[in-house]
Amino acid sequence: MVQVIGGYSKSVYAVLGAVGFVALIDTSMISPVIASHARALNADAFWAGLIAGSYSIIAIPMIVLAGYFSDILGRRRAMVMGLAGDLLAMTLYAVSPAPSILLAARILHAVFDSFIVPSALALIGDLFSKSVGRPLSFFWIFVAVAIVLGSGSSAGLVSTLGFHAVYAVIGALVVASLIATLRGLPSPPTSKNRVRGGARIGGVHARRVAVSMIGMLSMYLLIGGVVGTLPTILIDRFGLDERGAAAQIGLFMAVSTAVSIPIFPISARLAERRTPLVPLIIGLLASMTTALALEFGAGVTLTRVISSIIFGLALGTVIFSSSYLVVTLPQEVRGLGSGLNQSASLLGVALGAPLTSLYVATIGWEGFFILYGVIPPLAAALIVLSVWRRVARELKE
Repeated sequence: MVQVIGGYSKSVYAVLGAVGFVALIDTSMISPVIASHARALNADAFWAGLIAGSYSIIAIPMIVLAGYFSDILGRRRAMVMGLAGDLLAMTLYAVSPAPSILLAARILHAVFDSFIVPSALALIGDLFSKSVGRPLSFFWIFVAVAIVLGSGSSAGLVSTLGFHAVYAVIGALVVASLIATLRGLPSPPTSKNRVRGGARIGGVHARRVAVSMIGMLSMYLLIGGVVGTLPTILIDRFGLDERGAAAQIGLFMAVSTAVSIPIFPISARLAERRTPLVPLIIGLLASMTTALALEFGAGVTLTRVISSIIFGLALGTVIFSSSYLVVTLPQEVRGLGSGLNQSASLLGVALGAPLTSLYVATIGWEGFFILYGVIPPLAAALIVLSVWRRVARELKE
């Protein structure tokens, strides 16, 4: 007998989980090796950097537009479009004979990949509107697993089978997810106001979207600093070599992402029993604690490990609670709200990495994590507390 949850079979959980897995396995596998692939095609350092960074440049505005289009076109249609486009991008990656073609593949990848996560998040709100906590936490668990597996497997695939193996594996996963989406995802009832798209996002619901974005942005600024500037600190200040520093950053992100996995269902329980603002505040405090630990103990291995564990708490709570705020918006603006939420994470890394590098190059090491890791989540926490009653009341209506 098929178990039914909120009017939909439990198999829908599996399909949404698979979509979330595929949406992140591609970027987590490709990002660590794309610059090397560009160099293998005789690209110089500028071209390699451009190809690697073009994904975020395109995806930041595109993910907002894609979310908006999902409100108009429908979630299932937008997801199918994104997955089909991803398959085209993987094919182009694999057959690229020159850096210019690889850049075109990277741009296509950013455009079509942007349709998947906002549509999936909005669809969770459409299908499980009475209780989004469990399916939403399930979705983010699959995303976290994809990040851990993807970032750890791509280098091994390239070293043993070459770059084409990465794109072949991802392509096969995309095909499976596309078939599952076409066969296993229902089309939710269409809102009469869907044609209005984001017309109402500027009204009473704008506050929730703003809180969602501010929480994500404040945490991802720290991620940008960790991946973009902490390696330099470990090399220049504490004497690690380049490979050792890269390994430490990889370990930090792998541990924190793994720790976040059991945090998602805990956050779901807190959000539905209390309010999503509770795990959001917890996550912002955990992000601040991580930054403080790195400010005063970045050179100590044990401190870095402990801070990565604490940061896992931040990831699980902030990602879940901020997405909960937009997934529970009215149906006609869920896609746009989800796109704005996800754009904040991309923007945080895009700003955090260069700004922190500039700070260290011009001012030095002192206060680096205070400025970019403590102050933003502290400001975000104060904003959340200032609108707590209004947002909590809106969520109950």
